Amino acid sequence: MTLIRLGAFTALALVMSQQASAQEFRGVRAEVNGGVDRFYSEGNNDTGLAVGGAAGLDFDLGGLVVGPEVTFLWSPRENVTRDGPGVAYRKSFEEWGFGLRAGTLITPDTLVYAKGAFVVNEQRKRFDADTVGDYYNHYRTRGWQVGGGIEQMLSEHFYVKAEGRYSNYRTDSSRLTGLLGLGVLFGPAAPAPVVAPPPAPEPAPPPPATQTCPDGSVILATDACPVPPPPPPPPAPEPERG
Repeated sequence: MTLIRLGAFTALALVMSQQASAQEFRGVRAEVNGGVDRFYSEGNNDTGLAVGGAAGLDFDLGGLVVGPEVTFLWSPRENVTRDGPGVAYRKSFEEWGFGLRAGTLITPDTLVYAKGAFVVNEQRKRFDADTVGDYYNHYRTRGWQVGGGIEQMLSEHFYVKAEGRYSNYRTDSSRLTGLLGLGVLFGPAAPAPVVAPPPAPEPAPPPPATQTCPDGSVILATDACPVPPPPPPPPAPEPERG
C-alpha cells in the first residue's frame, strides 16, 4: 500500500508538470532515501534505521529553485517508559509530509535548500498498569516539519542528496532524521541544437597580372620581355661601272 501511495503521488506530479511553464520548469523529481532516525516521546527516545522516498516539482526562478514536495518515511521506532503505576509504550510507524522546498543553485549542478511541511504520523500508544487502568490507542497525529540539505547532480538526470529533518507531532512526540538519497530528475525536453551553416567557400584567387611585349608575346608582369634581335645589316653598295 505504501508503494502504491508513493507511486500515485509521483504520477500526480508528472501530470501537474505538463501544465507548468516550460521557461521556468526545472523538472519532476522522484527519489529513494534512507538513513538514521530518532523518535522522541515521554522523555525517552529510540534510534534506528529509516527508509523512504520523495517526489516533487522544481521551478527555476533565475537561480532560486522552489516547488512542492511529498515525502514518505518508514521507521517503526518504539519508546518504552516507566510512567507512574505502569509502563507506557509509544510506537511510531509511517510518516507522510506535504510541503514546500526552496533553495539556491550555488553552482549549476549543486542545490542548497531549506524545506517546511505539514506531516502526518501513524502512532500506537499502550499503557500497561501495574494493577488496573490499561489502555490502548492507535491513531494518526499531525504536526509540522523543518529541514534542509544539499543536492548534487551526477548527470543530466540523476542526483544524490543529503538531508536533515525535524518533525514535531504536537503530542509529546517528535523525531530527528538524517537521510541520504538517490533520485532522478525528469526535466523538460531540451531545445533542438542550432546547427551552424557551413562556411562559405573562399573566393578563387585572381588571375596573375600579365604584360604584352613589343614582339607580341604575353608574359607575366613580373617577368622581363625578351631582348629584341638586332636589326639586319644594311645592303652592300653596288660596284661602280666604268
